[in-house]
Amino acid sequence: MSRDSDRKRDAGFTLIEVMVALFIFSVAVLTLLAARSQDVKLNDEIRQRLLLVNLANMKLAEIVARGFVPPGTMTGRFNNPYHEYRWVEEVSPSPIPIVRQVRLTVVHGKVAHTHSFSLVTYVSNIP
Repeated sequence: MSRDSDRKRDAGFTLIEVMVALFIFSVAVLTLLAARSQDVKLNDEIRQRLLLVNLANMKLAEIVARGFVPPGTMTGRFNNPYHEYRWVEEVSPSPIPIVRQVRLTVVHGKVAHTHSFSLVTYVSNIP
């Protein structure tokens, strides 16, 4: 009979083994949740940057379509649904009189949490 009782005692897990397994499982789950949270944050950041790039490209196309413009700075906001985004257009002369440098910066956010993206191109008055 002592063999039967030894087999029954060795057949299951002890409480310590179960608790260690649960601890390892909970650490793994918490690690995966933290990674998922970081993934969501990075996804939002990438989406924000891509939107800045797209808005800058659209606005720069409008500026280039206007042609040769006088030097100066202009600012403005985008229309809905992008009314939270603003742009700054800086036109400056270049060493070549028939060429202007155009720098466009698109900005989103408040002072502490701003995101911005800038593009530079050149326009000329060659017919």
